[in-house]
Amino acid sequence: MRGTRLRGRFVRGAFVRGAGRPVSGALSALWRWAAGHAGPAPAGEDTRPEGSRTIARKPTSRFLRGRMLLLPVLGLMVLLPARTAYFDVHDRTESLRDRYTPALVYLADARTALRLAQDQAERRLGQPVEVGLGEEYRSLYTEASQSLNRAAQTGALDRGQEQELRVVSGLVVAYGDWIAWADRRQNPEILRRAGLRYAASMLNGAPGETTAVLQRIRGLERRLGQDARETAAWSAVAVGAAVATALAAGLFAVVAAGTLVYLRFQLRLFSVLLALAVAPVLLALVPLAAGAVIEQGAQRQVGEVAGLIARAGEGAEGVTPATRAEIRNRAAEMAERIRRARPAGWSATAGVALSVGTAGALACGITLFLYGREYLVRGRYAEL
Repeated sequence: MRGTRLRGRFVRGAFVRGAGRPVSGALSALWRWAAGHAGPAPAGEDTRPEGSRTIARKPTSRFLRGRMLLLPVLGLMVLLPARTAYFDVHDRTESLRDRYTPALVYLADARTALRLAQDQAERRLGQPVEVGLGEEYRSLYTEASQSLNRAAQTGALDRGQEQELRVVSGLVVAYGDWIAWADRRQNPEILRRAGLRYAASMLNGAPGETTAVLQRIRGLERRLGQDARETAAWSAVAVGAAVATALAAGLFAVVAAGTLVYLRFQLRLFSVLLALAVAPVLLALVPLAAGAVIEQGAQRQVGEVAGLIARAGEGAEGVTPATRAEIRNRAAEMAERIRRARPAGWSATAGVALSVGTAGALACGITLFLYGREYLVRGRYAEL
């Protein structure tokens, strides 16, 4: 049994070592290329120090010509996907702030205002004596109509949702007409109650019915809430661009380090200028990543609060005046969460970081051109 375990450990160790050799070999080859080593690696492990004169390196002129183009290109390859990843997240923050959350609030406002308006109409018109609708009903009905119009103007709804909202708006107008008709039929009382019941059926519908006004609004809220949650999640574009940025940044860092090593041992020069040009490219990723993470965290919190707004008034108490106050408090909470993330500040910071990083990438090429201009101008291609 012990022998079997020992053989198993040996086999696993051999497998790990065998699997690690291609990776180690690839990394070693990448470094030799980045540092300007000429020709294939010697057989076995090369343990000679970088400063050894026996390490063959590429000709200086050819190396510098290649790197003065390669480093700026790699630097831009780092910054472009980083920009895509950050601004994808930032654009989603703006969509949540300017489109989805206002639309959800307006729909919840319209739904609760209609429910309260119906309660007010039943309270006033359900009495046997002649009592008019009163100003409270008219105020609630007007608020519901205006909220539906504002929801349509946010731009958050797709074509199908806009069509559904137009249908809802038309039904709300018809509902208001029936309430007004019942209000005008003070005598006989049976006509007033009949008009009130028909208006209530348009608004609430039968149990399980999905074509009544309130059910249609709830359906829009559910679909819009799903869109908001998808907007608040990490997108495939942002994740893919972030992965591409990490890979490009790793390659850029290796090539830049190899170029510095080449200059150190081939030209006997430690290039502070090149190091200063490389640094902004990599440091630009810090504010971009921080801004993306902070804004996405705010998006996730806003998505959770938006779900609470969509469920407002679903409890045992139903819709009450306090429900509308809750909706407004939730709306203020969403605005505050986005404000704390400071998307405008991060966007401005990202713009500056990208500009400085781009300047650094271009400065890499200019620096290497200045180092190699005597070879490029005079046509000298001798190795140092």
